[in-house]
Amino acid sequence: MRRRRSSKNTNKMLTSSSEEIVDDWAPSTTMTGPGWRARGDRKPKEKRVPFNRPTPYQIYEALPFVRRYFMYWMKHTFDKEKLFINTFQPLKHKPYYGVPCGGIGCGAIGRDFRGGFCKFSLRPGLVEHKVDVVAADQFILSVRENDTCIYQKVLSAADVHRSQLSSWDFGFPKKHLHYRGLFPRSWTTFRVPELGLTVTIRQVSPVLPHNYQETTYPVCLFLVDVENTSNNRAYDVSIAFTFRNGTGNRRWDRESECSAGRFDSIHSDRESVSGVSLYHTISSMPCTYGLASTHKKDSHLSICERFDPSRSGAAFWNHLKQTGDVPEFEEECPQNAREMAVSVCNRFHLPPQSSKTHDYALSWDMPKVHFGSVARSYHRRYTRFFEGSEAGSVADSLCVRALLARNQWEEEIEKWQSPILTHPKLPDWYKSAIFNELYFMVDGGTVWFEFDENWADHEAHLSVYTKEKMKNIGRFGYLESWEYRMVNTYDVHFYASYALAELWPQLELTVQSEFTDQVYHSIEKPTRFHMEGDWANVKTASRVPHDLGNPADEPWIATNAYVMHDTGKWKDLNMKYVLTSWRDYVVLSEAHQEFLHHTWPAIKMIMLEALENWDQNGDGMIENFGKADQTYDAWQMEGVSAYCGSLWLASLRVSVEMAAIVKDEITENLFKGTLEKAKKVFIDLLWTGTYFRFCERSRSRETVMADQLCGYWFLQSVSPEMADDLLPNHMVRSALDTIYRLNVCKFGNGQMGAVNGMKPSGVVDREYIQADEMWTGVTYAVASLLIQQGEVEKAFHTASGSYLTCFEQAGLQYQTPEALYESKFYRAIGYMRPLSIWAMQWSLKKHCGFNTSEEKLPKLTTNTSTTTTTTTSITNDTEKLDEIGGVATTKRSTVVETSASEDSSSLGYVSDYRDEQPKTNNLCT
Repeated sequence: MRRRRSSKNTNKMLTSSSEEIVDDWAPSTTMTGPGWRARGDRKPKEKRVPFNRPTPYQIYEALPFVRRYFMYWMKHTFDKEKLFINTFQPLKHKPYYGVPCGGIGCGAIGRDFRGGFCKFSLRPGLVEHKVDVVAADQFILSVRENDTCIYQKVLSAADVHRSQLSSWDFGFPKKHLHYRGLFPRSWTTFRVPELGLTVTIRQVSPVLPHNYQETTYPVCLFLVDVENTSNNRAYDVSIAFTFRNGTGNRRWDRESECSAGRFDSIHSDRESVSGVSLYHTISSMPCTYGLASTHKKDSHLSICERFDPSRSGAAFWNHLKQTGDVPEFEEECPQNAREMAVSVCNRFHLPPQSSKTHDYALSWDMPKVHFGSVARSYHRRYTRFFEGSEAGSVADSLCVRALLARNQWEEEIEKWQSPILTHPKLPDWYKSAIFNELYFMVDGGTVWFEFDENWADHEAHLSVYTKEKMKNIGRFGYLESWEYRMVNTYDVHFYASYALAELWPQLELTVQSEFTDQVYHSIEKPTRFHMEGDWANVKTASRVPHDLGNPADEPWIATNAYVMHDTGKWKDLNMKYVLTSWRDYVVLSEAHQEFLHHTWPAIKMIMLEALENWDQNGDGMIENFGKADQTYDAWQMEGVSAYCGSLWLASLRVSVEMAAIVKDEITENLFKGTLEKAKKVFIDLLWTGTYFRFCERSRSRETVMADQLCGYWFLQSVSPEMADDLLPNHMVRSALDTIYRLNVCKFGNGQMGAVNGMKPSGVVDREYIQADEMWTGVTYAVASLLIQQGEVEKAFHTASGSYLTCFEQAGLQYQTPEALYESKFYRAIGYMRPLSIWAMQWSLKKHCGFNTSEEKLPKLTTNTSTTTTTTTSITNDTEKLDEIGGVATTKRSTVVETSASEDSSSLGYVSDYRDEQPKTNNLCT
């Protein structure tokens, strides 16, 4: 019998010898392309926390609200998920998030950039942000040489709670892990320099533009490439993928008995797939996880149908270590255990100077779900495309389809992203931001359901037109924020909808059709609103609802979950509906007249009603009531305001056009005359000579508001010739110049985007909460307007502050908040509005002829300044600037000594091979 060498001694020998190894690893092209990059020991440069420092005066003003809200908060002491907003316990960010897994509307599984799985949102509309990395959900690398295991570690550098699976080795060196995220893909590279091995896990989710089938699939691919760079050492390598029941939330870990079973799918002319299904429940809803891999020549695929993830894991770990395969099952884990994990594993030979790739799939089949009130059930949209989804699990079919379609999906992703990623005039940060901000489409508590005729039992207001839309495309919803739990919050969707309109326009049309029906709907249920303490019905007819409900209750039945204010008094919701209807009619609708005739009656009604009730003095211009009666719900406007006033002007212009199309001459003439009067009032009362003041009367009266041209921006993005009828162009350009000069350049050293309010003196307006915030989504909208006005360079500089602060400075990547303060604070992580970055791309296409023969995109200048180097030794031979459209890097011939210090890891780039962080061109100086 051959005597086996002690793996313990071997590992000790490798550890001691590794100190002498010269680590000259250079990143592959997949790790150096556009995207968000980090090393495993990355820590944010800035420490930020949720906002908790209102001024004494703001506290005094809020005391009545605090008293009312506290009683409401106490009512839900033991189940804070039921709160539509938990004001007293805001979510704290976790600086480790990476690209999430899964398609749209099917539930998502978060991924830590250090390699762990976390933040499950499989319950519809609820994001389990507090869940940390799940110990049993891992990839494991096992390496054998001469029939002896010389290396075995979990491929994760995340911090793991060690009360479970204590026998597993979670000690992968953080400095040897490198990450690149470019939604819907990511690359994680694990280096084992003492063996000359590099493992790269490429994560691919089927998020495909204009695709309404595969994009709904609850599945994610992991394509694992293992490279042996040694010159004379051959290895037998095993890559095991493990996953357990539940979501990491203790409430579901032992909720029900689990079971598992192997599946095989043989394709005579293609590949064969084998895997395992794990059956369990989450919040009483059946869920099946599927793990699978393709069979490869010269490889051995082993499958473990059950092991206990709650114990030490020694039996599973040791079997893998001794044989290179996972055990068929663990004897200590019964077939009906309440905690169960499964695994698939590939074992293969890897000669010197060679590489091999093995493909894995993870699926989660949760076909029938319900919201918190359990009033009715919903079928996920993906069930439409799988036979027998009702009768049993399709987790296996999902895995098989994904593994067979992997090349096609990546080709479609490349085709979609390539025109932007390869464009020489776009900044590198923008190439990352435009795709990475789309994380929210998957990870925003998103739901996408198959139409159900029974919905009409509770929703008699649904029109035939809308129901036909839903039958074809399904019903779509996403949260305002992970912590502002309201579906399809409309005042925010107004900005975010550009992502839908650009990439999944049929979803946008369906959402807009549904809101049209909601205009007529009312809920005669009096409620007391927390902020002002007034009583009113939850939903008033002739008003666009603020949202379509709280997922902890019953969205679409119990709409307007937001009871902070009476949103029936809000001035912007109706106007935003009018403008969005125009955009969707002109640009998106294939059946223009049908969509127009569906929306026009609602538009006419709400415009006439606004003229009657909101124009207090009959001058043609609506006024604000001195309360927070619009999306800036803590920032009071009184009288005519720039924000609501510009929306009103644009809505009047759109209504004139629509009335003309439907040949409603009386209404057309009424709105035409009203528009002329309203324009004069708007200019006479608000124009200062350089910008439009915030409003007629309030403590912020003279403030320069970043969003003062909101209505103009939206209309110009669709119909530039119509926008020209609203305001003189020299006023628009002057106001934009003032916003850029003050709100951008005077805020955060000109590197943080556009603050909401800035006084003409160059001092941030701190009169109201929200005035001193930078809203990430509004900053992208302002940048979009700058592009429309030909100020492309200023646009990219403005927008870069939002992205770089979140992703590169503050550890807020893949959880972009609603708001950032100049220092220390943020508000509302995981927010919908930053999807408005797609308004920038919209403007580049419409106003700059992006990627056409008539392109007018200028070549952006570079900034010669660079950040302080973080390496310990640099030999500088030559320096020359590399123009990357607003981003400059310094190319050097260098000798770099790597460092694992916190400083070197805080840049957000792979700090041991990229020694400088690029900075955007600061035009403020």
